Amino acid sequence: MPIPAFLKAAKGIGHVNIAYDSDGRVRRDRLLYRYSGLYIPSFALKLTALYLNLPQDSLRATLGESVQLGSAADISTTAKSELLINFKGPEGAFKRFSFFDVVNDKILPNVFKGKLVLVSPSAAGVMNPVSTPTASRMPIGELTANSIWSLLNKKFVRQPSWDKWAGIAMILLLSGVIAFVLPRLKAIVSGAAFALLLTVFIGGATYLFVSKGLWIQITYPVLQLIFGYLGVVTLNFFASETGKEKAEGESAETNRMLGLSFQTQGMLDMAFDKLRKVPVDAQMKDVLYNLGLDYERKRQFNKAASVYEYIAQHDAKFKDIGTRTKKLQQASETMVYGDGFLTGTTSGDPLLGTVSDVKPKLGRYEVLKQLGKGAMGIVYLGQDPRINRTTAIKTFKIGEGFEEAEAQVLKQKFFREAESAGTLSHPNIVTIYDAGEEHDLAYIAMEYLDGEDLQKYTKRVHLLPMRKVIEYVADIADGLEYAHQKGIVHRDIKPANVMLLKTGVVKITDFGIARITASSQTQTGIVKGTPHYMSPEQISGEKVDGRSDIFSLGVMLFQLASGDLPFKGDSPAALMHQIMNVPHPDPRSINPKILKPLATIIDKAMEKNREKRYQKAGQMAQHLRTLGKKIDELVSKKAGESE
Repeated sequence: MPIPAFLKAAKGIGHVNIAYDSDGRVRRDRLLYRYSGLYIPSFALKLTALYLNLPQDSLRATLGESVQLGSAADISTTAKSELLINFKGPEGAFKRFSFFDVVNDKILPNVFKGKLVLVSPSAAGVMNPVSTPTASRMPIGELTANSIWSLLNKKFVRQPSWDKWAGIAMILLLSGVIAFVLPRLKAIVSGAAFALLLTVFIGGATYLFVSKGLWIQITYPVLQLIFGYLGVVTLNFFASETGKEKAEGESAETNRMLGLSFQTQGMLDMAFDKLRKVPVDAQMKDVLYNLGLDYERKRQFNKAASVYEYIAQHDAKFKDIGTRTKKLQQASETMVYGDGFLTGTTSGDPLLGTVSDVKPKLGRYEVLKQLGKGAMGIVYLGQDPRINRTTAIKTFKIGEGFEEAEAQVLKQKFFREAESAGTLSHPNIVTIYDAGEEHDLAYIAMEYLDGEDLQKYTKRVHLLPMRKVIEYVADIADGLEYAHQKGIVHRDIKPANVMLLKTGVVKITDFGIARITASSQTQTGIVKGTPHYMSPEQISGEKVDGRSDIFSLGVMLFQLASGDLPFKGDSPAALMHQIMNVPHPDPRSINPKILKPLATIIDKAMEKNREKRYQKAGQMAQHLRTLGKKIDELVSKKAGESE
């Protein structure tokens, strides 16, 4: 109980117990406090009643619901008969005067007239201040002032009885939203839904608090919403990251497989584009290194250097990329490149005379060495790494020394050779495997022939036995018969275009000026072929057929049998005049060993009027084989007689 002197002089009595919330702040005033069977009003409630001149018996209460302050106000309370203080404002919302100034008459008395004046300690150390929602250090007297202000102005904050159930309902609702709705929404829609729900809860609670004085507990639902959304976002992030890593892994593997496929097909630029999208690990460094070597094999040294520089960005000491890059950069300063292709070399060979130490490639074929130079370009010994097959690769530098239009015509001519010869499959015709183009260098991969051409055997000192000549020419005629049946005319039959293999087989090569006579490519008025072996119709520019090849074969047979050409001239014009108008000499006048039937076959093949010539090469082959059999019979007969 208060000090007796104070109790006797006091107008009333009220408790000063303070109720702290779980966060350490004070936002409640317990209006009634049970003590020894009595209910003691709070200091603020008693002062308010005295200020309003209300007698003691005018204070009535429904415990846990409300307190009746006379007829002035029906104050809603919590279950513990607590007033939820509606603070007037931050610290300093009420006028404050120093007690020292008041007792020393420094403050005029009329300042307090008609006012409820609270005398309360505020000096530090006398009484500790309290923390409230509006001030972190509020004096006890000011806290009481806020309670009285709420009671006098009827600024009550009410916590409805259904607040607890509303909180439970909000928690259940949010549990369903977080568990089943947010995870199924897209990120932007989910974020918008979260923002909307947060706005509804906070905005709605704020509106009820400000306009209606209702205090709805939304702390737990809001925390549940925030942490639930963060959890959903986190799970989605991990799921998307896992999916992204899986997709990136699948994408990387797809790009790697595509890159290797393009590389195998020789499409190196497309391969590099795909392989650059794959993470560079130890395996990829080897893949990229091999791609750089393939660029070198194709003489695209500047692009090879780009691949090595890309590898160096991840591992500058990988294998010998530093040395290779430096070598290729030095080469680029001294050699001429066009469209990524080397056009100037140290040895004059566009493939083998380069700075690279790797074997060059044409298409998928590795170039091993140079075999020789032909009329159209260089011939190389090559190898198909897929099936380990040795090939001869004939090249042609398209565009060199020609106008663009002429270069296109020559390119068409070159591939026409591949197209024509590629349709032929005969034991006495060279087999064409493939044709392609590397920048301005065209190539044809064909069967590698281990032997030599017949040019050597056209000299009198190296003439072949007459029986062999008959056999070889018959085989050549068989090959021509097959080609003519396919609609293809060789147009340049001569000893240099026939290979004699070490196995004794002869093969026709170089269908370079062949044309498909049945197609629209057939033209007239064009002279093609080697002059000494050309037919009269070729020289006159007439449309030619297989009989032109028969004439050329007859000239070749004449030369192989006699060791001399049937037609000669001091000039091309004189030579052509002889072929057109002068009968060829009797081959037996040059070589008496030539049998008369063979001379007859030569005469038939070299008829200037093609209507009188052999009409089919097969007829010529048949006559030659018949002659050969008769020779064999005579030889066999003489051998029998000598025994």
